[in-house]
Amino acid sequence: MAIGEPSRTTTQQHHRGQHAAEVERLLRLAAVESGSRRTELVEQATVAGVPIANTLARRYRHRGVDEEDLNQIAMVGLVKAARGYRPGPDTDFRSYGLPTIRGEILRYFRDQAWMVRPPRRIQDLQAAISAAENELAATLHRWPDDAEVAAHLDVPVREVVDAQRAQGCFRPASLDATVGGSSSLTLSALIPERGDTYRLVEHVESLRPVVQGLAPRDQLILRRRFVDHRTQAEIGTEIGVSQMQVSRLLQEIMLRLRSALLAA
Repeated sequence: MAIGEPSRTTTQQHHRGQHAAEVERLLRLAAVESGSRRTELVEQATVAGVPIANTLARRYRHRGVDEEDLNQIAMVGLVKAARGYRPGPDTDFRSYGLPTIRGEILRYFRDQAWMVRPPRRIQDLQAAISAAENELAATLHRWPDDAEVAAHLDVPVREVVDAQRAQGCFRPASLDATVGGSSSLTLSALIPERGDTYRLVEHVESLRPVVQGLAPRDQLILRRRFVDHRTQAEIGTEIGVSQMQVSRLLQEIMLRLRSALLAA
């Protein structure tokens, strides 16, 4: 980026501010109208607010709900916000609309998305963790770790870890899903049979030197993905690459581990 050029983040924030200002303008016009004219202005405001809703929806990607579904849920929240907003001298749409849209998304996760339902305490904590991570990431300019999130929420680190591990309850991975880009190796093949601890120990010991021989960045990617349960987007933010690059790196790492396991 050349000196003097605005950063991508700054540009995005500027665009979001423009969208919010346009929604505000249209809804203030609608507030003094009635009938079909009011309806038309509210609809125009809703269309102008679509980028705002999509931005919020993107924050909840990779949590077991399809991106298209997330966008539709956010749109429901946007429509509710546009219809329910009452402009006043000291009000602005973002202060009313963003919590309304976010609440609609979180309500969907709470009521509809669970396939295996953990305790309500864990569900509520996950919502709080999601909000805390976004706040801390904006302040720290990197993705926060579990200890930082726990300190921010004033809860034990173990509770944060437990809530993070329950993320897969939205949509557990299929045991028939392939691993590491392979067309033949499935997740079920990597799960040892009950009582087959010798085989498990053998696999772990076979992979230990291979993992230790990986580059530090590859070891970090493995730890973040399979120990800390971070999403590919979160890992990409931490190491400074795109989500697509993280996916490619993971595939390469898993292929190396698979080759070592098959050769053992």
